[in-house]
Amino acid sequence: MRALKVSAALLAAVLLLVLATAAVAAAGPPSAKAHTYRVLVGAEQASRGVSLMGYYPSHVRIHVGDTVRWVQNSNEIHTVTFLGGQPLPELILPAASLGLPVPPAAPSPLVFNPMATTPTMGPVSIGDTTTWANSGIMGREPGQATSFAVTFTAAGTYHYICIVHGKLMSGRVTVVGDRAMVPSPRRYMALARYEILRQFAKAPSVVRAAVRHNKPATSNGGGTWTHYVQLGYSRGQIMLMRFFPSRVKVHPGDTVQWMMTTHNDAPHTVTFLNGQPEPPLADPVPQSDGSVVLYVDPGTLFPSTPTPDLMTTGLYSSGLLNPVPGTGWSIKIGDIGAGPLPYICLLHDTSGMRGTLWVVSN
Repeated sequence: MRALKVSAALLAAVLLLVLATAAVAAAGPPSAKAHTYRVLVGAEQASRGVSLMGYYPSHVRIHVGDTVRWVQNSNEIHTVTFLGGQPLPELILPAASLGLPVPPAAPSPLVFNPMATTPTMGPVSIGDTTTWANSGIMGREPGQATSFAVTFTAAGTYHYICIVHGKLMSGRVTVVGDRAMVPSPRRYMALARYEILRQFAKAPSVVRAAVRHNKPATSNGGGTWTHYVQLGYSRGQIMLMRFFPSRVKVHPGDTVQWMMTTHNDAPHTVTFLNGQPEPPLADPVPQSDGSVVLYVDPGTLFPSTPTPDLMTTGLYSSGLLNPVPGTGWSIKIGDIGAGPLPYICLLHDTSGMRGTLWVVSN
């Protein structure tokens, strides 16, 4: 009989489950003092390329007058958005659909939807389920929000969502009267840590599933090969920000093809910087009314191929690849010397999405 192998992450998750369950069950007595509850927005292990698309804890029960503060907890961008009965807005729109300038008057034909990017100016309070409230884009880049707080002034159940990730990432706040018993902020933090560890404990099985979908190289004849790389992999709230495989040995004359699959829910790029500066995700363009519109940067949006074959100078990029099965980008390896050719996803490199082609001389 084989010994049972249990990962450290799983053991930690089980321990936190015991603590969190006991904590939430042992809700404290009613208090006249208003409290602030913290909810973590996303989570990641960038060294493993594992990102979690969730709010932790996903549900909190609080008193009227309490405040919930959402805190950015990963490099992946998110929003905290109370739709107030409105439909979920698109994150990116054609500039023309908003009556905005398009090229050549503007840097790009696409813009980030101002409904998604514009935060509700604080202090923010919600007293009914028809109220719109939005954090704007939360992230760790300059100019992005790192937290968002809402005070709840009436009992009810308030649902919220991430505009970036849609129904995959949603949560709720249940607000009750002062006489009801609710867990303390500290107890909910224990539950948040458990929920995160429980998801991370599932990640190795998702990685194994992704590896099983790797497609072996095929011969082109004449001694050259076509190599295949998957762009990311998703299962539930676990999103792998990785190339599969992340390291590929190639020869000059070989072709590499990166492909979206049915198992990926995020857009990506394949970008060889070759020492060039990394293009920004967005270009802020001031408007006549004093507002600022974020145009999707052309360096991220559009393909770039200085030469037909991949070389070690100049920026080569797929441009933005949407998560549609069959979408992809391919390039032939040029006549270059042996050594590593690193590349990244411009959207998710800080979350661990980096790859390398190892060139072997013919």
